[in-house]
Amino acid sequence: MKAKNLAIIILQHNTPEHVSNNLAKLQQAELPENTEIIVVNNGGNQANQKVKSESYNQLNVKFFDTPNHGFPAGNNFGMEQLQNPISKYDFIAFINPDIQIQPKTLKHLIEYMEAKPNVGITSPKLVYPDGVVQDNYRVFPKPLDLVIKRVPFLRKRFTNRMRKYLMWDRKTNSNQAVDWVTGAFTLFSSKCLQSVGEHNQKDYFLFMSDVEICRKAWEEGYEVHIVGSTKALHNDQRVSSGGMKDIFTKKIIRIHIWDSIKYFAKNIFKPLPKNAPSNQTNS
Repeated sequence: MKAKNLAIIILQHNTPEHVSNNLAKLQQAELPENTEIIVVNNGGNQANQKVKSESYNQLNVKFFDTPNHGFPAGNNFGMEQLQNPISKYDFIAFINPDIQIQPKTLKHLIEYMEAKPNVGITSPKLVYPDGVVQDNYRVFPKPLDLVIKRVPFLRKRFTNRMRKYLMWDRKTNSNQAVDWVTGAFTLFSSKCLQSVGEHNQKDYFLFMSDVEICRKAWEEGYEVHIVGSTKALHNDQRVSSGGMKDIFTKKIIRIHIWDSIKYFAKNIFKPLPKNAPSNQTNS
């Protein structure tokens, strides 16, 4: 691992237990010699004060609070609190609080990207506590994909379409280029992040900013890879789970739908990035 400077942004919303577990695993990990960690409490009940100090006393961690203006805004706020400009870091990681890495997860990802300078964004294999591998990699969505995914009888009717969109046939231990990876755990090269810019907080509150930033990476000549040869545990709360019948009872689903509408309004008539894997498959 040649990288010397790593920034890690952890954005929480009143989940201090998750943050404590996350930091405890980072404390045991192989990290670059200069690793700076920013923990942002994106609203919540004094959550930063409840993070266990023994979980991070050997790390360079700074804690900040900001009103909850959404996931993209919180991550952008975290970047603004870094000691140095983005250009001074080799890599920048955005890690959800409910992630627990293994000792070599970040080391493996960094070495992978150092060996492949054209790769600008990576994510490891994410595994639920029950051992199921999360589909944190997707094909660029079309509106119907998101509708089918939420309606059980449509999922059964259009199984092949879901198989393609969610990449069910992919070998989970493989390393490969994908259209996009979810924002639960992303590692950016500094050059890629400088090229694509910050997360889009103007258009999105919680969802779709990860799709858009991966799309920008492909447009700027950087590849997005899922690295299945390394992994992390994801205690995912699956906040957006639910079907169309839950629209009126779960605010989070309404946010997902609204963010999706804004994404498609911006991108529906734009061609896919020419080098994106799904574009190569369709050509």
